[in-house]
Amino acid sequence: MPTLSCFFAIYTEGESLHDSFPSPTATDVFLGEMGTLILPGPKDELFGPHANIFSRVKLKRGFLLGFTRKLHGRAETFFSEVRMAVLRATAGAKGVGLDILRLAPFPLETASESLPEDLLAEDLFSVGFTEMGDRGLRAETLGFAKLGQREITFEFTDPALIEEAALMCGHLADWLLDHKKRISHGESMSFGFDRISFFSAEGSAGGPFRGWHPPLIQKLIPEELFPGVGVLEVHAFPPGHADLREDLTIPLRRALEQRTLLEELDLSGDAPHSSSTAQVKGFITELKSLVAMREESANSKDSGWRFRSTVEGDSGENGVMSLADLARRAPELVRFLALPQGVKLTWDIQGDLDVDRSRVELDEDELADDS
Repeated sequence: MPTLSCFFAIYTEGESLHDSFPSPTATDVFLGEMGTLILPGPKDELFGPHANIFSRVKLKRGFLLGFTRKLHGRAETFFSEVRMAVLRATAGAKGVGLDILRLAPFPLETASESLPEDLLAEDLFSVGFTEMGDRGLRAETLGFAKLGQREITFEFTDPALIEEAALMCGHLADWLLDHKKRISHGESMSFGFDRISFFSAEGSAGGPFRGWHPPLIQKLIPEELFPGVGVLEVHAFPPGHADLREDLTIPLRRALEQRTLLEELDLSGDAPHSSSTAQVKGFITELKSLVAMREESANSKDSGWRFRSTVEGDSGENGVMSLADLARRAPELVRFLALPQGVKLTWDIQGDLDVDRSRVELDEDELADDS
């Protein structure tokens, strides 16, 4: 069972912390003063809007405030109660707080604004990006450890995909909150059209975990309170190639293209996996003389997509194909696969596209935007 954790380094201008704060339900709480003041140094990368705050303040005392609990019930409840405890413990103090597991500092005077009231996935973690030369960029999360999960790291070659990489981490955090399970070495999951897999940085042997965390985290939190969770490296597998690992450039690019199209059409949708099927009439090799509709899925494998060639006399396939096979014939088709049920796409003989969204059922947020 995963362990929820939150650790804060609280630095003040001399004030003590209140020890009468409300303790979160079924939670082990640690509060202690630092014997030696441990402050972030110039080589410690911090995140968030207050990343440079330590260069602007003089601090005299430091405290470690920690909360750990086995995952029972909703994780959101734990983090909400931790927020209240931190606010009560630091009331009236001047200085800086540091959310240690995501290395995100915040001013104590405005902690009620800096610490969000509602738990969102992006408030749980930070994402750092490192230039890797010819290999592109490496993304690394900080904060998944709060959910008892390993941090994740992955590479991609296109700097234009940085935002999409951060969004992917947010989607994964949402998934972890919903499923309440720990991702293990070798596990795979769908990421839109693609499949991604997770591999422990130390291999299948397991551990040691603590050494994979940044030095500042290791210095601030004693090993008996936080033994570490380790790191998972994320790789993609091209559809139809189960043994060929690659970086996340192609899956992220596909996700960006699909998200951009949904935004252009002011729609929301989800991309079916490459192993999903579609009903096909005719021989499809390009986006010309083609009609595509997404209907309600007939079964768990069915993507809901229906493709029909309008080429006169086309007597090609008439049956069911996987989206992977269709994408190999017409790669540009993948961009449209996240469009929702009810949409109808028509390409004429020149390849010009007409989009009919009159049958799409909009959700409440989309209806509000339209109004």
